[in-house]
Amino acid sequence: MPMPGDESENIAAPFDREAEGARSGLNPMFGDWQHRFAFAPVPYGDGGRSKREFEARIQAELTDVRWLYSSEVQLDIKLHLDVQTILETSETADLDNYAKSILDGLKGRQSIMIDDTQVQALCISWLDTYDAPYFVVSAKALADDFILKPVEFYEMPDGLWYPQSRLMWTDGKAEPVGDLNHFVGLAISELNSAATKRLRHELRRHGSNRFEAYRGSKYLSTSLRGYHRSRIDSGFPLHARRMWQQARQDWQSAHPDDSAKVEEICTGLRQAYNEMARALTLKDRQR
Repeated sequence: MPMPGDESENIAAPFDREAEGARSGLNPMFGDWQHRFAFAPVPYGDGGRSKREFEARIQAELTDVRWLYSSEVQLDIKLHLDVQTILETSETADLDNYAKSILDGLKGRQSIMIDDTQVQALCISWLDTYDAPYFVVSAKALADDFILKPVEFYEMPDGLWYPQSRLMWTDGKAEPVGDLNHFVGLAISELNSAATKRLRHELRRHGSNRFEAYRGSKYLSTSLRGYHRSRIDSGFPLHARRMWQQARQDWQSAHPDDSAKVEEICTGLRQAYNEMARALTLKDRQR
């Protein structure tokens, strides 16, 4: 039995916090998540009302999930179906039809991921069952690649939209993000997005092709992923760049001391990004 302050207690604490968060729906367990959906899967080909009801039923099972995966995800889907129906009737569909329908139910503000373009790897299979049909979804991602709900999107200089939340996972708890940290986060995303866009332009100007310029600019990018507007579900609040910049300007006018802190952080980051961009451009010229 470890005593307070023991090394064994300190080692176990992060696992206990993660496990408690996973049980309460606050985080995936070091990036892993699994759920059993106790109803039959519906293929994408059914379309219309049947498909919409199926997606709604999936999301109704996820009301306790208080986070969204924010980057790449690996999915494993196991369908438990009646093998006789599969082999001897026309009442079932191909696996890819089931996959598309389930993926549509797993994306959006009430689900576990923002968009199905996040799915980096997908495995789907069926197993025979003597019970009523059901399916199990297992997901795997990096431990920190999630964001707490509710999530909103902000347009950045590169034309992509970046997810932000006014809640932050801290030591197993959902802590509110105040205005200062909110606008600092937006400023960092804005600076990084603009610097990455400029670097890609410079690399193209010095002879890199489109793919090389994209890969080269990744050295400057943060782990926060941006999304094309067409990939964002209509349920998410969207903030156009000019609108949230105006909100920031209003806040800065009302809070000059905090505004100075934001500008100090931005000045240091801007210098760092410029130096990194110059180094990467020089490296590209020397190839």
